[in-house]
Amino acid sequence: MAAIDLCVINFNTSDKLQRLCYELYKGASNYGNELYELYVADNGSEDSSQEMLRTNPPQNISKIVYNDNIGYSGAANQLAAMGSSPILGILNADVWFTADNVAAIIGSFEDPTVSILGPKQRDERGFITHAGIEGDEKACKPRAWKMQDPDDIHYRDLEEMVSVAGSAYFVRRTVWEDLTQCDIYQASCPDIEGAFLPTPHYFEETWCSYHARAHGYKVFYDGRVSIGHSWHASHPLHSKYDKMFHVSKRMFITMCERHGIEHD
Repeated sequence: MAAIDLCVINFNTSDKLQRLCYELYKGASNYGNELYELYVADNGSEDSSQEMLRTNPPQNISKIVYNDNIGYSGAANQLAAMGSSPILGILNADVWFTADNVAAIIGSFEDPTVSILGPKQRDERGFITHAGIEGDEKACKPRAWKMQDPDDIHYRDLEEMVSVAGSAYFVRRTVWEDLTQCDIYQASCPDIEGAFLPTPHYFEETWCSYHARAHGYKVFYDGRVSIGHSWHASHPLHSKYDKMFHVSKRMFITMCERHGIEHD
């Protein structure tokens, strides 16, 4: 059994998916054959992603799933259910990191208090795209958003947070399963397959973090592990993504209130 299941959700990011797979593969042989299992779900891409995956897939992908666009959380829950490793990594295809980073993340989970973990993330120019979500459920905010850090010297701490970014979200499988099987959650979402709230596009990881904290688990940002993230501009207002945001937020608020979880 591998130490970690890496679950990548791809949508129209063929070049970035290839980069992620390549970076992971480069040093994996140093750790034997049981460092990770790599699962990829393509959510109905219209670029060259499916052609690449069908005709010339990266050799380190363990399983590929082709979907219609079932949303990020739907694909994440789907892939998480396929594996059995003790740690889950839910990933955007636009992140990139090495086998050494994977080993470091696995090492962080040797601390039994770590239930959910998010690494530091920087874009190609060295701007921070994630350094933890601080505060509490009533008032939270991202740290260091778009702060210049080309030398990777800032926010190198390990610190408990209220949430971490869904672009690279690592969770202990026993915690994932406990949250999935929560009675209130199951009653609200009877067909649910995993701990990510089945929203159209947003709040899935925020819900998972809040829900975990309500169950007594701890969420950590680990700046000792620094990975890449090709952050892109937000979708324009009044687009289909704006509607998805508002629908997702209503679902998130409803679920928080059913569980008695405060929210901002």
